[in-house]
Formats: sequence, C-alpha cells, structure tokens
Amino acid sequence: MNASSGDGQIDDETRFWIWFFEKLAPIREKFLEFKKSIGDSPVGGYLETATQLGEDISDTLHESAKRASELTYSAILRSPATVCIIILLSSFLIGKDFQDFEHQINGDVEIYLPDGANSTDLLNEVREQWSTDIVILYVQTNNAATGSEFGTENITDSTILSQISWIEGDDNNAGKGGTKSGLDYNKNDRGSLVCNQPDSGCDGVLWVLSPAQIVKEANSSNYRFSCAVEKYGIPGANGQCDISTLNPNTGYSIPQGDGSQERIDEYVENAGGLFSNFVRDTNSDGIWDTGVVIMGIAFDMTNTDITPRIDPKGISEENPSGRLRDHEAFISHAHILLSGATQDECEICTRSYENPVSTMDKERLDVIPQRSAVTVTGLTPVLQDVSDAIYLELVNTMLPLSLLLVGLTMLILHRSLKVLVICGLPIVLSLAVTFGTTVILDITLTPMIISAGPILVGLGVDYSLHLTNRIEENREEILLEKAQQSWLAERDGAAPEGFDPFDPMISLTATVKSAMTTGHAIFLSALTTIVGFSVLTWPSLVPIQPMRTVGVTLLIGIASTFFLSMIMVPALIELLQYRRGEARELFKTSVIESTRRSRVERTREKASGPRSQIANNRENDDEATIPLIFGIHGLLFAILATGALSIGLYTMTSLTLNNAVILGLTLSLTVTFSQIDELWASIGKAPLKATILVLLVTFILTASGVWIYKDELGKNITGASDEVPPGLESYEALREYSYIFEGGQTNMFIVDATERGPQNDTAPIRDLPILDAIDHMQVMYLDNVANTTTISLVNILKAVHVDLQVEGLSLFDQSLWELIHDECWDESSNPFRPDCWAYSVSSRESMVNIAFDTLSPEIRSMLMNADQGVGETKTLVYVNQPYINLERAGSLRDTIDDYLDGNGCSGPLDCPALGMDGVKNSLLTGGLPVSLDIDKGIHDAQSDTTAATMLILLAVMAILFRSPRLALFTMAAVGVVVLWQPLLMRFWSVNVNVFTAMIGTIVFGIGVDDSIHIVDRIKEEKETPAGIVKSVSRTGRTIFETTSTTCAGLAAGLFVAIPGLQNFFVLMMLLLVFAFLTSSIFLPTLIVTYHELRFALQGRWGQWQDFDESGSLAQSVVLDAVVD
Repeated sequence: MNASSGDGQIDDETRFWIWFFEKLAPIREKFLEFKKSIGDSPVGGYLETATQLGEDISDTLHESAKRASELTYSAILRSPATVCIIILLSSFLIGKDFQDFEHQINGDVEIYLPDGANSTDLLNEVREQWSTDIVILYVQTNNAATGSEFGTENITDSTILSQISWIEGDDNNAGKGGTKSGLDYNKNDRGSLVCNQPDSGCDGVLWVLSPAQIVKEANSSNYRFSCAVEKYGIPGANGQCDISTLNPNTGYSIPQGDGSQERIDEYVENAGGLFSNFVRDTNSDGIWDTGVVIMGIAFDMTNTDITPRIDPKGISEENPSGRLRDHEAFISHAHILLSGATQDECEICTRSYENPVSTMDKERLDVIPQRSAVTVTGLTPVLQDVSDAIYLELVNTMLPLSLLLVGLTMLILHRSLKVLVICGLPIVLSLAVTFGTTVILDITLTPMIISAGPILVGLGVDYSLHLTNRIEENREEILLEKAQQSWLAERDGAAPEGFDPFDPMISLTATVKSAMTTGHAIFLSALTTIVGFSVLTWPSLVPIQPMRTVGVTLLIGIASTFFLSMIMVPALIELLQYRRGEARELFKTSVIESTRRSRVERTREKASGPRSQIANNRENDDEATIPLIFGIHGLLFAILATGALSIGLYTMTSLTLNNAVILGLTLSLTVTFSQIDELWASIGKAPLKATILVLLVTFILTASGVWIYKDELGKNITGASDEVPPGLESYEALREYSYIFEGGQTNMFIVDATERGPQNDTAPIRDLPILDAIDHMQVMYLDNVANTTTISLVNILKAVHVDLQVEGLSLFDQSLWELIHDECWDESSNPFRPDCWAYSVSSRESMVNIAFDTLSPEIRSMLMNADQGVGETKTLVYVNQPYINLERAGSLRDTIDDYLDGNGCSGPLDCPALGMDGVKNSLLTGGLPVSLDIDKGIHDAQSDTTAATMLILLAVMAILFRSPRLALFTMAAVGVVVLWQPLLMRFWSVNVNVFTAMIGTIVFGIGVDDSIHIVDRIKEEKETPAGIVKSVSRTGRTIFETTSTTCAGLAAGLFVAIPGLQNFFVLMMLLLVFAFLTSSIFLPTLIVTYHELRFALQGRWGQWQDFDESGSLAQSVVLDAVVD
C-alpha cells in the first residue's frame, strides 16, 4: 500500500510504521549531515579517488578477463575433441596412481595427538625409553564358550599357560627363528635406545605383562635372586652363581613335569592382586576363562626383525629394500605367528568358537564376528582395522554410489544422458587428479578422508551444472532474439533467415557471456570455498592432523574441479551438441504442457500493454495452485513417490528406515520440483510477499539453535560402537576387555630422581625412600580414584615371592618388598634377636640392589630407564582405566593430576608430589589424557574454524563484491544455517566427533556458493523487485539442482556400515537443504528488508515495492518466448 494514498486507506499497522520511521528521521538527517561532511573533507576526496581507482582497475580487469575468455573459449570451441583428449591424457598421467592413495592413509594413533598439548609432550618424553603403544592378546578358553564348545579349561592350567608363553617367547622356543621364537624373544631390547641399527636382534616388544609372564617371572626369580646375592658378595661366593645352580627352577618358562601345576598355583597365590589384573571369571563358575597379554611395543619398528610388509610405493630412494617394518607390519607379524602355529606348539592359536562366548554383548550378536581363542586387539590394531575398513567403505561403497546417485539425479533433472557426460566426466577426472596428487606429493591421509569424496562430487556438480544451465540460457536468449529478427524480416516480406543453434558465433557468445557472469560467480564460489576450507589446514586453529589432511585434500580437489569444469563443460557441450529439452516423451506431463502454453500466452499478451500484464499477474496470483504431475496432484504425487521410494529402498537395500525415508524424500522432491516450472516464480516472489514471515521463522530457528548450541556442540566425543565399522573382531575384543577388566586405557607418569643422584649405595631410582613415597602415592591416593588401578615397581616387588632353599634349608620365603622392609635389617646386631643374626652378612641397601636384580630384564625395561652410567634414574608408574565417557574421565584425570601436582608444578615434567628434594614427577599422560586433549582440540577447532571461516569469507566477499553490505547478507544467510546445526544434532541424536567438528567449515564452504550465485545474479539484474524475482526464479532453480545433486552425492554415506558416519552425512544433507532455502529466500529477504527500511527512513514508506500495482515485475517477452 502506498503511503501517499488517502488516509482512509491506511490501516493501523501501516500508520504505526509511518509514525515510527518519522521519529527516526532526525537521526537519519544527522547521519546524512555527518556523511556529507566527511565527503566534503579531504578524507572524502581521498576515499572518492580510491573508489574511482578501484572501479577503473576493476573495469580494466573485467575487459582483460573478457578478452582472455574470448580467446580461450574460441580455441576450445574450435577443437573441443582435441581439448578433451588433452585433458583426459593429462588427468590420466596425474591420476593413474589413484588406486594407490589407500597407502597414504595412516591409521596410527600418533596422528591424532593434538599439537602442543601437555599429554603429547609427555608422551614423547616417555617414548625415549619406554613404550606408549599397546597391543593386547585377548585369550579365552573353552570355559568362556557356550553350547557344545563349553569346557573347563582354566587360564592357569599348565597347558594353557605354556601356549601363551610360546606366543610370548620363552626359554623353550628361544632361537628357533622367525615367528617360532615368539613375539618377545629378546628380553634385553629397549626400543630405539638399543635398536638403533638394522639386524640388532630387536623384536619390537619392549615388555609383556600377562598371566604366563607373571608365572615365568616367579619361576625364574629364585635363580636370579641367588645370583644377585652372590654378586653382592655373600661370604665364600666366587661370583659364578655356584649356590644358585642348586635351584632346579632356573628357566624363564612355565614349569613342566611332575608337580608343575602345584608350583603354578603357588606362584599365582603369591602374586595376589597383580595376577587378578590379567584374568577374569566371566561366567561365575570359579574358573578363570579369560586372560590378556599386554605388550608394550616400540614406537619405531624400522630396525626390528619382525616380518616386513611390502612397501606399496615399491622400491624407492628412501626405501631401497621396498619393505616396511611398522606397527601395521607388527600386527601382521602377530597374525602370521598365530595362524602358522601347529597343534603341538599352540592349539589355542588357531582355535575359534562358532557359538557366542560368554563375554559378548547379547544385544549386538548380529554384528559381532566369530571369536578366536586368541584375538589381537588394543588401540593400535583397532585403529589400523578401522582405517582399512573405512578405506574399503570409501572405494567400494561411497564413491561408486555417490556417482550413481548424482547421475540419477541429473538424469531426473535434465532428462538427458548427455548431461551425465558433460557434468560427470569432470567430476571423475577431478577425483582421480585429487587423490593421485596426494600420492605424488606423498600427503599423509587419515580415515577422515572418507568425507572428502562426496563433498568433491557435490561441488563438481555445482560448478558444472551452473555453467551448463547458463550457457543454455544464453544460447536460448540468442536464439529467441534471432527468431524475433527472422519473424520481423518475414513480416516485411524478406526471406526468413535460418540459423544453427551451434553456429560458432552463437556458441562463442553464449559461452563467453556465461564465463563472464556465471563463470564469475563460479570463480568467486571456488575462491571463497578454497579460502573457507584453507582454515582447516591451519595448525594454529586445528591441532588435530586428520582434520588438516581433509582440508588439504579439499583444497586440491576444489581447484582441480573448478579448472576442469570451466574447460571441459563448454568443450563437451559443443562436442555433444547438447540442448536442454523441455521434456522427452517419457517425462511429458500436464505441467510441462501448461508451462509451454503459458509462455505462448504471455508472449501474445505483451502486445496488450503493461496494464494487461498487471491484470494477468493478479489473475495468476489469485489462481495459484499446485499443478498436476503425471495426472496426479503435485503434493499427492510427492507424498506417494516418497512412500514408494522409501519402502523400496528399505526392503531392497541395507538402509535403515530413517535413512530410506531421507533418500526417498530427496529423490521424490527432485522429481516433483523438476516438473513444476511455476514453483520457481512463486519462490522468487516469497521474499517480497512474505518478508515478515521469513524473518520471523528464521529468527525463531536461529534463537533456538543459539540457545542449545553450547549444550549440543559442547558434548564430549563418544567412542560408541555405532561410530566404528561393524564386524571388527579387534574392536569387539577391546570393547569387552574395557568392560570386563575395567581397563584398556594405559596411562602413566614419570618419577625422575636424576637430580637426587645415587643415595644409600643404590642407583637413584632404587633408593628405598623413593619407593616408599611411590607406594604412599599409590595406596593413599591414586588407587582410591574411581575406575583406576596402578602398577609400579612397588607392585612388582610385592608380587615376586622369593623362596630360597639350600640343601633343604629355607633361607627366605617372602616377597621382595617384605624382604627389603624386614625389620631384621635394623636388628641384625641385637643379641636378643637371634632370628635376625643372619642379616648381618649383608645390608638393607645391598638387599635393595639384590631385589632389583632379581627382576627380569623385561620387567626392568618396562618400569625403569636404562643404566647410562649412574644407574637407573627414572621409573614409570602405570595408571590403568577403562574406556569411559570422557565427561567422567575428565574429572578422573583432574583428580589424578591434582594429586600429582603436589604444591604446584613448574612444568608438566616438573612436579613435587613425592615431597623429596631432587625427585620430581610428571603429570599424567597416555590414553586418557590424550583422548581428553583430542576432545578439547576438536571442540576448539569446531568453534575456532567456524568463526575464522566466517570472518575471512566476510572480508574476502566484501572485497570481491565491493559491497560490505552484500557480503554481510551473504554470510548471514549461511551463518544462520550453522546455528541450526545443534537443532538437527539434538533431533537426530548425532554425537560430537571429528567429522561433526568440520561441519561448520564445510557448510560455510559449500553453502556460501549458493548465496554467491544469488547475489551475483541480483547484482546483474539490479536490486529491484523485478530483479530479485527473476534472480531467485532463474538462479534458484539451478541452486536447487546443485543442492539436489550434492545431497545425492552425500546420500551415498547413508549406505556405509557405520551408523555414526551415516548421521554425519544426514546432518550434512539437511544443512545443505537449509542453505539452499536461506540463500534462495532468506538472503533476498534481507535485501528486500534493507531497501524497505531505507525507503522508510527517507519518509517513503512502502514505495520501494508496490507489488500489486507497479509493472516492474513483468517478465521479459524475449526471454519467455517459445521457439518451435
């Protein structure tokens, strides 16, 4: 309603707004006066000069770009086949290594360590001499089996322990060579400290903790104790262990022969609580049916003697042998050992149970694979298996289905097989080039790369479709103009002039005009997307390397996709003589025919003048209905198609019901909207006719998203089973171990007595006061933390029992810890304590050294650093916890670190918790702290990258658009979608993980493309009501097509066997649909609102658009003419 109309025609609401803006008029006048004063000042002159200079430069660049485009596309269109062949050959040379990109994927846990975190620095310190990488052998006897396989085997049976010991390596299979010597045949290697050159005899295993190892330790401890006693100068000894040889149990092996089981049972009883850490009775029948062998393996396996694996890159200068020894090779080495064992050597090594075992989750039996009696598991094997499984999902499921669904969607939208080649070939080539480049540049990838494939497919379709549609639109305009000229010539009596749609000049004009308009928008889209995704590569914002590798891959992919689309699409259109037809016989509907008729009628009505056109607009508005599709009401058709497709997908594929509905809805809406031309004109009018409604709905959704943003995106990362590929035996075994043994996460802290130096005639870390302080820390504090157990030198000294007999005379029969704390050391000269007189031949300090030398080299390498001149100076205290919710785990870590902090740490490695001068300890590191730091890194990256992307894109678009206002509107349209993410996560029960952390950046990168195309078209058509309607109705349709194809590409993720990853792709699809809606409706609404407010502040309320009465929205006759 025009404000200048009679007062009686103005309603109360309009009168209020007129009054409101009249009150704001003085403020506006003041602002205009200030603006004029600036303009009249020298500063204003400088700004005007700078603006003019910028416009001149822009015009020059525009002309140069236009000339370059003419020359480039003239050459391309003259020889399109040659251009395509050259690009195909070039792409083949780069992309021939595409299949080898599997070998760029690194599944090691190390790549997930956050840069600069305390836990990472501490972990690197531990790695200098100890192990931080754990491999677990999960052993189950037939007592854990069910059905006919159920038996009575106990982990502590001599036969079972002997087989476990054979796997580990002992005196019985020492020197047999290869895998027959066991996994840990060298008890003296200490990782990189000793294994610093090839053929050094290192096995890659630094230490072993298991039921068999505890028994072997006990079985051989008496001999080592006797030797140590003689070493430290028992009177009459010659240092050759003469007395020790009188002990029959000298071997590092499981007792054999008569009485062996009794000795084993005695060792188990003496070990006490230490032994119970490694065995469980899972069915409460009094038999230990499940045990674990925990192995600390070397971080660097290069110089070990494990079975190497073939280097997928072959022989190279860096690796002349063409073979690799790493964690993946060690895991394979362990499997080779187990599978190659004979029945006599290790029957349980090749045994498997057909029936479920007692430890399996009864609710998940359908996804749990058949259980082996010995399963290789642990975080390192699980990550390797997950990496391999995700790669197979990407190659065998994601990429093929993504291409298939994209092709199907394009076929529905364009009803032409040619468009599949035009848009599909650049996509396939860009994928080959992208992943081939990662191999050529040796870029380390991670399992997260699975998210890059569908994104690149979607973006490739975006660029190709936008350019294809605009070339066709321009060609149609040229043909319509020529048709009009031909009609005029024929009317004037001249012979009608024929014309070829693919006349060289027509093709060149249509292509160059497209390159300068839509091509410009595609360039801006690619540029802003590259800028947006580049944020993912910044270590300062993204401390997690897997997230950075996705960013690098996307940057390569987007650049190659843009180049290939801009070159190949025009060449293929010319080569294939592609024209977008309105329908083929199969797809003819009443909608298409009515559209054709309406266009003819609008052409004829043009002659009646503007008022007739206005009346026609009113009539169309009054009679707007949803047309028929295949003779069915459009809305009913969409519902029926969704139901039919959803049922078909659910019954014929592996999709869940929810995912089948989502894909069915995507396909049905694509079919429906592709058939209704009138819909896009209605959408184009929405920003003008429903401005307040659009703003209100957007505000409500955005406010709701902001309200729960922190609650949803602040959740801790989960490690639930639905985020891991199903059917992984290693994962299922680790999951059971965490639950049954309440372990799985091996943490540790360092105690360092280097500054204290040797005391009491012992090495620094052997000093008894230090051991007592460690014991106090464990017993009084750490062991009282929920879900926490600890293992240290103290626990081992308490568990190793010494029973020293000489010719039937028992000299000692107690644990090493009891021995070094025996009060007789202080009473050996007391005449009233004859029981202590024997202690006078030695001293407590000597006995401490004897006790430590009694420990096997393996135990010492697990718990102490190597003697480098002054004796051992450091020890590790292991802190074990199960895999639990990180929110709970965070409080446990804080509690432990509070204890380890003492009176305040000077650094993560320098804490005074033990209260002794010269002795310091570190904070906690290992699995739990690293998981928490990864969680923090992901959350920080989630917020930081989103904010950085938004600010950078805002600045870039303000420069490219030469309008901060349009840049702000563009970012607002995408920003609200990111703020709607928490709503979808809550509704769809999506957990926070490394994939969802990237969604904000990905949505900005892809979603901003839609907004750029809309804004660029509005700038071209001018910011008028008619310009906005035309821009949205024309470009909106193309954006719908690109959104549909992108969602179709992402829909391939619904078929992966990882529910957590399925949720990620569902979230991405929904957010991109919302990005389409906000760019097509909310963004133009912001522009409309801006102009409405601008006019209102000028005192011209309601005069910017008079939708019903002005003729400004009339359609162009030339554009809407029909050529028969």
